Amino acid sequence: MVLRRLLDGRYLPEELLGTGGMGEVWRGRDLRLDRPVAIKVLTEAGLDEPMAAERFDREARAAARLTHPHIVAVYDFGTEADDSYLVMELVEGRTVAALIADGPLPVEQAVSIAMQACDGIAAAHVAGVVHRDVKPGNLIVTPSGTVKICDFGIARLPPAGGQNTLTGPATKLGTSSYMSPEQALGRPVDPRTDLYSLGCTLYAMLAGVPPFSGDPLSVLHQHVNEPPPPLRTRRPDVPVDLDALASELLAKDPADRPTDATTVRGRLAALLASSDAATAAAAPVTVAAGPPAPAGADRSPDGREVAGRGPAAPAQEVAPAPPARGPGTGRVPTRRRRVLLLVAAAVLGVALLALAAVTLLTPDTDPSVAEPAVPPAP
Repeated sequence: MVLRRLLDGRYLPEELLGTGGMGEVWRGRDLRLDRPVAIKVLTEAGLDEPMAAERFDREARAAARLTHPHIVAVYDFGTEADDSYLVMELVEGRTVAALIADGPLPVEQAVSIAMQACDGIAAAHVAGVVHRDVKPGNLIVTPSGTVKICDFGIARLPPAGGQNTLTGPATKLGTSSYMSPEQALGRPVDPRTDLYSLGCTLYAMLAGVPPFSGDPLSVLHQHVNEPPPPLRTRRPDVPVDLDALASELLAKDPADRPTDATTVRGRLAALLASSDAATAAAAPVTVAAGPPAPAGADRSPDGREVAGRGPAAPAQEVAPAPPARGPGTGRVPTRRRRVLLLVAAAVLGVALLALAAVTLLTPDTDPSVAEPAVPPAP
């Protein structure tokens, strides 16, 4: 499909960004408001899919209920000349799926992404919306690190006029690698369904692969019947508490999972805080002796001096290195210091007496003292 014409007299597609099974996403511009937008349109294959138009409508209605910094905003929805389209916030960045393709993520980054996803998921749940397809491909990370949840096309919406399901109660909706056991069995879903998918996503971010692999039917069977391989067997540096949280999120029975996304976010935040504290405790600490640093010393953005980056102090002001400290002490004991001073004074006195004797006993005409030595001629 080549989409170059104006939609609704205001939305101009400019560049194709990506193509899926039923739709295309274009970078475009809203000429009326003069702002960049993303335009999703159905392809010919999508037009032949009976539920595609309903999914477009559902995504628009779901996103219309949600205004949140961690959810991609939908601005408009319409149909023109057989083209159904969604106009959305244009988000620059990479999906988590693209990040995982480069390898497992650092623990802190994975936890941060999961925390932000929890914020968006919690906002959706408060509005009565269950996403039903939380996965790395539906999480976008901007260059600044902000996470945005997208694609509410199969979301479960609050009941309206007695109709709440997309197709039917036994229809399996979602992506097999990130699908909850209740979805695989065609059972009713609730907010804990999204938490299971978030657990699969967290697992994939840390291990580099989702918890289960194989053909789609095999993966669905494993979601329902098999425990996932312990995360720490694939990634030993994952903290024990984070491994435990991932296991709880991946519980087969929704009743065994955490109660809500806000609770999960709190536990992730505690893990991140403890990780930061451990990193700070392990970092070497430089204790400066003597007067405070001069006013011109470099400082970090939070106002602290940056070690080793201020102007160099004059050589005569550099204090000698202190003697090695014993365990539990910060300075040399006073009595020991007095003994050291007395010994030093005695040695100095003896040296002065020896120098005086040499001076008195040496004749003034000694050429070795009166003039410098001359090296022998070659």
